[in-house]
Amino acid sequence: MQGRVLNAQGLRSSGRIPRQATAFCLRAPARCRQPARRCAATAVAAQTVQDTVRQFTPFSSASGLSAPGNVTKLTDDGLFQGQTVFSKFTWPAVLGGDEVYIWGSFNDWTKGVKLHKLTRDNDAVVILPLKPGTYEFKFVVDKVWTPAPHEPTVTNCEGHLNNYRVIAPTVTFSLRAPKAESVFVLGDWDNWQYSLMLKKDASGSFSAKAHLPPGQYSYVYVVDGNVVTDPGLPLHSSEEYGDVHRIWSFEPQLFRVFYCTGWEETVLQYRRVVRGQPLSRDWQRLSMVNAPSRGNSLGVWKMATIVPTDPEETLEFVMTNGGAGAALKEDRPGVGPHYTAPFPGSFKLVKGMLRPFLRGAESRIMLVSDIDGTMIGDMSSPDAFSSSERFTDYWENSASLAGSLLVYNTGRSLGQFVDLMKKCDGKVAIPDVVVTAVGTKVWHLDETCGRCAASGLKWIEDTNWTLSLDTHWNLDVVRRLARQLVSQYSDDSLLCILDDGSEHRHRMALTADTKVLDTVVARLMEGCKRERLEVRIITSGNGSHRYVDCVPTAAGKEKALQYVRQQFGIPEHLCVAAGDSGNDILMLEGDHPSIVVGNAQPELLQWLVKQDQSGKVIYTDAAYADGILEGLARHSLY
Repeated sequence: MQGRVLNAQGLRSSGRIPRQATAFCLRAPARCRQPARRCAATAVAAQTVQDTVRQFTPFSSASGLSAPGNVTKLTDDGLFQGQTVFSKFTWPAVLGGDEVYIWGSFNDWTKGVKLHKLTRDNDAVVILPLKPGTYEFKFVVDKVWTPAPHEPTVTNCEGHLNNYRVIAPTVTFSLRAPKAESVFVLGDWDNWQYSLMLKKDASGSFSAKAHLPPGQYSYVYVVDGNVVTDPGLPLHSSEEYGDVHRIWSFEPQLFRVFYCTGWEETVLQYRRVVRGQPLSRDWQRLSMVNAPSRGNSLGVWKMATIVPTDPEETLEFVMTNGGAGAALKEDRPGVGPHYTAPFPGSFKLVKGMLRPFLRGAESRIMLVSDIDGTMIGDMSSPDAFSSSERFTDYWENSASLAGSLLVYNTGRSLGQFVDLMKKCDGKVAIPDVVVTAVGTKVWHLDETCGRCAASGLKWIEDTNWTLSLDTHWNLDVVRRLARQLVSQYSDDSLLCILDDGSEHRHRMALTADTKVLDTVVARLMEGCKRERLEVRIITSGNGSHRYVDCVPTAAGKEKALQYVRQQFGIPEHLCVAAGDSGNDILMLEGDHPSIVVGNAQPELLQWLVKQDQSGKVIYTDAAYADGILEGLARHSLY
């Protein structure tokens, strides 16, 4: 570790910038980012980045593309003038794309902001200084408009599906350095890739606010090109960067209001009040957006988010349909002129009653569930959908309002799944993603018109996942090996082919009698090894016969789960898997929380009894989807 000394500013200095760091001066979006000055010992040369904001030209008539009409304006009540919060926007490399821009309400959708691939992981990144508030935005990837799966989405009042983010300061950096010309802060929130410029005030102190995900971060200051630490703050040892400071970032305190209505447009008219005094004379208007839910019999869930200006702020509001004169409709309480949210938090307005809604203020989760025997009961039973209906009611009126994601992970093909959804007739929750054919296909819900309007019958294949399975896989060879095995048994009831890859080119599906199951699996595996193929053989089912699926090692329910989880940016501890049978074991034994429903099959129970009792895997008393709800509650994720 290199020692530090006090410099002329009275700050501890190492005299160098960490080798991996590239420090940029982040100015107003219309100007280019210039490299910060650094000492001669800096190993990484400064890079000049072109203008980050420019008019995006591919939307000319010749390109065949047009802007999607996203004209939602930023609502600004003037209370955050002069305040800026640095916020990072990322298009992960795993999503593909060469040229990436971001458009949004932060500049009234007038210009695209280019993202740059300057990180070691090749993610496209831009950091924007924005006023606190709520913003809608969308990415343009290789001239195609697309929302990012790892960012929450909403449908605005114009019917457009956009990403949605609330910008509020979660950390503040401050350093007194009266003689300094420039001060930046550099940290591990982006692997020490970018520095944020601090603004100097009249007293000689530099400060900046940033919006960071919850967690603890290490950081240092860069003063006139030299890395320094603040002698007034405690130091912590970093193996890679020596002495650093640490800071915690927490979820910001916000006003979130959810309202279920049949109005096509809903406007929240509000005013802020601090210690009994309104902060403005006029009431403000905020168009509410459609929450990511299909709603209920009362209508569609709308949502609005407001960043408070003071910890003691209260919010007074009424709901209107945005009309005027005789067309105006209002929702006011039975007693009093307006509703009042007494402090920042999450609230539901239902039938004239304002209720606390804790789930709306918590992080979104991702539930990955098997379908048959887990989400849905015995199809031959008259109450096959009773538990799934209770789950759907919970999901659409609670979890999905917080942006939580539902994924079905099934052995069914997409066609079989769509047929099932038709039979269910709304009794089963529509997922955001379907993983089919034992983890060999990933499909995203077609949300062109928003989730609330999606039928669940149209799906978009994730071709990146499909292409990733080609390595060390040869369908023709696997097909030949399977046919050779089948030819050795004269009785089709002992072994037969269900799918020879015609429907799914990364799966060979057979059914085998338990009498020959072990022999079939061993010979199939031996043949694949002999052909230098890397395959995974998955057996499932019960009774006298078993399903035998031969897939690439990169496939499978758990592999697909992790792929989708990373796409959506869900932390491992907020991803929950639920299943009932042996072919769910790989998915259930991952590092994430898991649920084994009360009606689990014997082979899964045999696995379960061998697991430790740490609480990572929960065996529920309730069966089917009721068991999922019980498991979520016991994992404290309900």
